[in-house]
Amino acid sequence: MRRVITWVLVIAVLAAVGWWGYTYYLEQQAATLEAEAAAAAALEQTPEQVIWASGKLTPVTWASLGPATSGTVTAVHVASGDWVAAGDLLLEMENSVLQGQVAVAEAAVQEATAALAKLKAGATPAEIAAVQAAVAAARAQVAVAGAALLEVQSAVETAQAQVAQAQAQYAEAASHPNAQEQVAAQAVIAQAEAGLKNAQAAYNIVKGDPAIGAMPQSLALAQATANLEAANAQQAAILQGPSSAQLAVAARAIDVARAGVSTAESRAPGAEANVRAAMAEVASAQAALDRLLEGATAEDIDMAEARIASAQAALASVTAQVRLTQVTAPFDGQVGAINVRPGEIINPGEAAILFGDTHQMHIETTDLRETDVIYVQDGQTVEVTFDALPDRVFTGVVTSVAPVSSAVQGSTNYTVDVDVADLDPALRWGMTAFVNIQPE
Repeated sequence: MRRVITWVLVIAVLAAVGWWGYTYYLEQQAATLEAEAAAAAALEQTPEQVIWASGKLTPVTWASLGPATSGTVTAVHVASGDWVAAGDLLLEMENSVLQGQVAVAEAAVQEATAALAKLKAGATPAEIAAVQAAVAAARAQVAVAGAALLEVQSAVETAQAQVAQAQAQYAEAASHPNAQEQVAAQAVIAQAEAGLKNAQAAYNIVKGDPAIGAMPQSLALAQATANLEAANAQQAAILQGPSSAQLAVAARAIDVARAGVSTAESRAPGAEANVRAAMAEVASAQAALDRLLEGATAEDIDMAEARIASAQAALASVTAQVRLTQVTAPFDGQVGAINVRPGEIINPGEAAILFGDTHQMHIETTDLRETDVIYVQDGQTVEVTFDALPDRVFTGVVTSVAPVSSAVQGSTNYTVDVDVADLDPALRWGMTAFVNIQPE
């Protein structure tokens, strides 16, 4: 009987325990269902308690630098990690021809600038003396040219006189015999005939004398006979006139004299031109002296300034072409990476140098989902950790949220910038960061 009671009690206890366990199970199931429902409802209304996003530590200001034209790299003037100032030359391509053109353009600017300064300073005493000497020399040349012209004119007049003389001589020769010469010849003949007649009469008186040959009457008769013959010959010559040879000689003398006139006259235009040229040189030298004494005019200065502006524009143009072959620092910063070496050919748009101001760094998230970004806003405080310093937690502030998404491997993400105060100097550009965002 006692055993029966014991079994009854055991069965009752077991039944009670089973009932309690079953009831507890049902209560736990109901609580679990309620919790899941609440969680589902919370997911529909509020975000997760913590939003995690990965990011990279980057400079606030950075740039991927490259040349604006293609060419061969000749020099890289910096090394990775170097700090440089804005405008410092980082990389240069082949530009020797352009550098030569820069030198020429710089010289042209200097020359034009010096010319303007000289204009404004005015002429020096030595320059004035030199121009005055040029005026005196030009005037002396006028005197020389004038004397030469006078000499030519005198030569022309002399030649013309020689023509007149030759013509007179020809006329004189051609005018013989004239009436007076003929009368004079006849008179000489008549006189000779009379002398011969007298001599003959005297001779006839003594012609019987044996010594007649030694007598003066014989000599007088011979002389009278010769005189008559001479008078006849002279008359014949006079009546004959000049020969053709004589006239030809006289005519040739006229031609020679006329040729002399032509020769002398041919020198006249050149002599006159020399006089005019010398006078023009005097006028030019005098004008130069006047301008020198008066100094530069406003127009001269304007032209000189225009030449300077033109030279400066040419220098600016070729300098700009040189800059196309160079890469310079756009701001103060640090060289992050160099992607080219001397001798390589680089094209526009290629990233030659990664450059940034690593004094001011922040975090840019890389995988913040579109379902989380709606709970992030500017000024929000976040927690930041780094793989490089896993045991430290930094405080950051959201400074900007990208207005447009970036698709990475099929996922739609948004970039959020986070400033972190008191960054450890050991942290470097590109290190991985994790951003813990508490939804507000």
